[in-house]
Amino acid sequence: MKLHHSSQLAVLALAAALHLLVAPRPAQSAAGVVISNKPADGDTIYVDRDRSISLSCRPVSTETSLTLFWYHPRNYYTPVSNQDMNKQVYIKRDTSDPEYYCRYMNQLVNPPEVVSEDYINVRIIQRIEINYAPTEQWIPFNKTSTIFCSFKGSDISVAWFFNSQPIRTGGRYTINPLQGLIISPSLPSDQGTYVCQARSTGSDFMDVNIVVRVFHKPEITYGPVIKYPAACINGMDCYLKCMATGTPVPRVIWYRAQDRNRPLHLYGTNKYFVDTRANVGELRIAMAEFLKDDDTYICRAVVTSDVIREITADMYTEAEIDVVVHLIPQFRNYQAMMNREVRLGDTVELVCEVYATSPLDLQFQKYGTYAPYVMGPQPDDSRISIRRSQDPVDGRVHRLHLEIKRTVYLDSWNYTCMAVNPAWNSTLNGTVMVLMQPNLTSNNVSMMYGWLRNVTNITCISYGLPHPQWRWYRQFAEIPPYTDNGTYRIFTWDYEIYSQSWLQVYPDYGIERWVFDRYICNASNRIGSGRHEMMFYKASVPGPPRVTVVSTTASSVQLDVQPPAEDGGMHLWYYELTYSALSGQLTWYGPVQFALNSDITIHGLMPSTDYSIRVRARNAVGVTADNMQLPLQIRTKDRGSPDPVIFLSSNRSTYPYSQTLRWKVPVNGGDPLVGYEIRVRPVFYDPARRAITGYKGGWILYRPPFYNPYLSEYRVTDLEASTWYEAEIKALSRVGESQTQRTVFLTAAPDALGRPDRVLSRAPPALAPSWCGALLTAALLAARLPLTGGFL
Repeated sequence: MKLHHSSQLAVLALAAALHLLVAPRPAQSAAGVVISNKPADGDTIYVDRDRSISLSCRPVSTETSLTLFWYHPRNYYTPVSNQDMNKQVYIKRDTSDPEYYCRYMNQLVNPPEVVSEDYINVRIIQRIEINYAPTEQWIPFNKTSTIFCSFKGSDISVAWFFNSQPIRTGGRYTINPLQGLIISPSLPSDQGTYVCQARSTGSDFMDVNIVVRVFHKPEITYGPVIKYPAACINGMDCYLKCMATGTPVPRVIWYRAQDRNRPLHLYGTNKYFVDTRANVGELRIAMAEFLKDDDTYICRAVVTSDVIREITADMYTEAEIDVVVHLIPQFRNYQAMMNREVRLGDTVELVCEVYATSPLDLQFQKYGTYAPYVMGPQPDDSRISIRRSQDPVDGRVHRLHLEIKRTVYLDSWNYTCMAVNPAWNSTLNGTVMVLMQPNLTSNNVSMMYGWLRNVTNITCISYGLPHPQWRWYRQFAEIPPYTDNGTYRIFTWDYEIYSQSWLQVYPDYGIERWVFDRYICNASNRIGSGRHEMMFYKASVPGPPRVTVVSTTASSVQLDVQPPAEDGGMHLWYYELTYSALSGQLTWYGPVQFALNSDITIHGLMPSTDYSIRVRARNAVGVTADNMQLPLQIRTKDRGSPDPVIFLSSNRSTYPYSQTLRWKVPVNGGDPLVGYEIRVRPVFYDPARRAITGYKGGWILYRPPFYNPYLSEYRVTDLEASTWYEAEIKALSRVGESQTQRTVFLTAAPDALGRPDRVLSRAPPALAPSWCGALLTAALLAARLPLTGGFL
């Protein structure tokens, strides 16, 4: 088919356009045209943006007088294409959504007539693409949080699912198609996998799985503190520490206040070294510099994850610490502290000058024998004054002045200046020497004692400095200072503020007539000299002690012993006791040693018997001579009943079903004990009144096995728990029995195990296996104890 002239085509196009404007759109005819691309379920076909599509149109009949034409609604005058029977049109990169018409026209008439037509809507769309939707996201706890998920595309609708359940706007959830899912507030239960689903026109859809975790704001659990040393010191490494915890585990990042946005570990120098682990959080400032490294340091615990896009205020916690680099106290002007000499009674001043940073604590200490004496701003001694000053030009120069007026010899000592600041504790020792003539009047005795073939040290002490030189004289003859002739040796030792010298004398036979004499010690220094005289006497044995009788029984005697009037010039060591019965063969028993301050009691004596007792004193020389005293004569009382037994038991038992009774062994009255008799009965007792108000039962009699004359305890059993008991005891001998003594006791509450099996009452381990043995022991004691003697 040939194309018509352009003018003719224009007329035809105008006519077709007018026909379209005035005539209604005809329905598709079965005998007309068919658009091949038209979907079966509608009139719209969707085309991706920036892509091309080919529309095909074909006639139903084969009538040759009709012609196919494509028209675009924006250009009703010019057909898009009329090339052949199978008309096609190509749509490229069109951003509009047009309708395209395929018309079957009769061009043999004028104007051309539209016989049949079909149309199709071409919808230009953009396919779904992810704009921002991280597959792993963290949201803060108990805050308004957004799970980000956004898409690019045409007419997109977004739906959310959590644990396969749909999420709709309402309650804690708000769906924002441009941002994502907003949760307010977020809870730990919000952790899990979310599905963000996007759908658009044309059945295009996309699902994104997002793993969501809830994080807690980090918490600083330790620090920040200066870990080592106690404070930052100029020229030394300084360690700061800060630890944190949280979910997920945070990182610890350090900053300086002068640059809060630049982490110190990113400085790229060898100045700062940071361990960002939360359980370490350490910052090391290498070779801290005075003033340069002074700043406020910030410890920031930050929630970190590869999927976190930005750090918000909910994701970090920070704390601050002020760091000041200190100078170690350095002493200056040593001459004002060292070797300060002063005459006795004059005034001396010590000046301690320190260069250090504040705060600085300055004080003087005077060291004694055991502990330092801190000399504060107002010492107890009114002669001493302390004041502090600071250099008006350089405030880091401090001075502490110690002034001592009217000096005495005890002021000679080491005085320590202590300078303490947060960096260090520095000390400087100074000395004060009070110059004085040697003083030998104190702590020196005027007489000494010694004895043959025994070394004696004759001692002299001199107070005052400088330390003196010593010389010794017997009468007025000097003893050579370095002599060692077996009789004399001289030793000297200088202490802090005094000096001591010993003249060691060894008296021997043949020289005793001149070695016990008058001795003189002489001490001299550059200030003066002093001397002291003493007599060296020959020591002797002590005199007789002063002995009196305190009490006498049928079998014992108690003595009171006082020191002798003359100790022989030596310290007493102890007393020696001997005694003998005057009847029968005269035999002395002893000696037995007793301490100087102890009571002396002799047991086991026979009744109605005369005894001779001698007490001597002993010192380093020897014991009191027998010719210096007369023996003490005593007579024991007649045989009788034993003395009353004294209870020693507590009135409360530690066991519910038994009680151990304890007593003091009584005096036997001159005849050996043969046993004890114990009775126990339950009673009603009032502890407030300390009185028995009634009786629960009768007496239970116990006779402890008596194998030991010193038996002093017995355990009674088969008692009731939580019950008051009255107990009485009396001692038995062949002469008679003692008076009865009573006591009360309370058994303990029953234990959880209940009452145990019955346990027989028992005494401590015996000394003999039978009652016959007890009688034999008693008989032997009665027959031989006065002759052998015994002491308690």
